[in-house]
Amino acid sequence: MFAPALKKIIESSVVHVERVLPTTGSIYAQIGTEVKPFDHLGNCNVSHSILTLPKKFKPIKYKGPEKYFQFGAKIGKNGSETVTAPFNGYLFIDPVKKIYKLREIESKYTLLAGVWGIVEKVSLNNSVLIKTQSKDINLIGSTKVTFGGELIVFPNPWESLEKYYLNEFSAGAGGKIIYVGNHVDTELLIEASKMGVGGILAGSCDRETFTFAKSRNICFGIFTGFGNLETPEPVYDYLKSVSNRFILFMGEKNILRVPVPEISEEALKSKQNPIIEVVPGQKVVVLEKNYFGQIGEIDNVNEFSIFVRLPKAKLPVEIRVPNFYILV
Repeated sequence: MFAPALKKIIESSVVHVERVLPTTGSIYAQIGTEVKPFDHLGNCNVSHSILTLPKKFKPIKYKGPEKYFQFGAKIGKNGSETVTAPFNGYLFIDPVKKIYKLREIESKYTLLAGVWGIVEKVSLNNSVLIKTQSKDINLIGSTKVTFGGELIVFPNPWESLEKYYLNEFSAGAGGKIIYVGNHVDTELLIEASKMGVGGILAGSCDRETFTFAKSRNICFGIFTGFGNLETPEPVYDYLKSVSNRFILFMGEKNILRVPVPEISEEALKSKQNPIIEVVPGQKVVVLEKNYFGQIGEIDNVNEFSIFVRLPKAKLPVEIRVPNFYILV
């Protein structure tokens, strides 16, 4: 018997990455220049946060149109509760919604290359297009969001992470992409979003959690499937190896793109998903409805089906052709 093999990590020799300033600024990268991840391409001044205050908020000595407050200063009250400034910023009234907001003071933002490559195009005061190479990790499901940021990898326990794990590991993780473990639920997704995390990755989730992420346009992707399923070991090991690196979440293509300095010729030759002979001992991803997304090991091969040992099944489960992929 032969079956399609699924490469979760695929090498790409030529891809393009656009690095964009959050607002108009200065670009000083030159076309044809070779760049590395921490090379500076440009800069601008930007306010990173805007705090929307409750409708019942009453400011202290506000005369408008703006009033400056330092971090920790008392800015007003929400009923009987005292409200203090979480950062240095200016208090103002939103002219449309007629509510108070606190805008963080502008600070210098430096645009880093984030990748290894060659500058191919420069858009004045805005962006840089870089030709690079990458390893792309296939996502089973993802929201249709495109986002780039630093990857943070959590430990990989079987059970869902509690909130305190998120609080412990994600200090300063605003705008970053976090792998939270084998499974994520809606509560953890909400908590991460509140903390300003740029993107969230996991091995699996419930369909309700995925629907919630799509409804809120959260940058979110899963590697294995729906339910409580493990992330394939090669994927998790690779994520750990590139932790703290700049990566791209490309939801429209269902891939996680990891820029790399170079790719071997051997890796490029094996880029496509091949058809290979099915033999006992191989790892497979099951596609049948009752076991969708689960990863197991082939125990026996018949003419039109295979028997697979799955983590939560006492006996090998029969899976008929073509409802599985060989993991390579």
